[in-house]
Amino acid sequence: MMLRSTRIARLVPVAAAAGALAVFTASCASPSQEVASVSNVSQPQSKYKGTELGIPTPIPPVTLTGVDGKPYDLKANSAGKVTLVYFGYTHCPDECPTAMADVAAALRLSSAQVRAKVQVVFVTTDPERDTGPVIKDWLAKFDPSFIGLTGTVQQVDDAAKLAATPVEPPKKNADGSVEVDHGTQINAFGTDGVAHVVWLAGVTPKDIAHDIALLT
Repeated sequence: MMLRSTRIARLVPVAAAAGALAVFTASCASPSQEVASVSNVSQPQSKYKGTELGIPTPIPPVTLTGVDGKPYDLKANSAGKVTLVYFGYTHCPDECPTAMADVAAALRLSSAQVRAKVQVVFVTTDPERDTGPVIKDWLAKFDPSFIGLTGTVQQVDDAAKLAATPVEPPKKNADGSVEVDHGTQINAFGTDGVAHVVWLAGVTPKDIAHDIALLT
């Protein structure tokens, strides 16, 4: 099946605070055009290299499905850990693999002590094509410890909304192409169970490693 995608603009009500920043939504394929959407804001002179949230976002209290087919309680399994959550899909040729590669590189830059406190969770926004084995094999290219989750389209949408991440159900077009639109931020939930910072396109593995150390 041919894959086609676009990027769309929309308002993303992540949190209210003074000022605004651009968060990109993407469908991770070519051809495409970047369109900024209005989202949460960063605090001035933040200690983070990423974008500090004006209002922290709690980790979604949802149960999805792991690559082994078993239920996975995201909140319960994140207790006491730094949990990095990304919504994307395996057919994505640009934003998604870049995000996973950057996080993997950041963890390699981190000490063993820090790495032991961090888990990475990838939630597919294309559950029909991203089966458990597909997600597992794809994540293994970056780091086999990365956790892959799936669910129904509604379950994924609910989880994304709670994580203040814009996603839309995959759209099948008459020509056989598929559009999968999703927010491209990496959500960093601290050991307190809330996200104080997100990483947008343009951050480096070194930036991510810096912030992870602050969160652990």
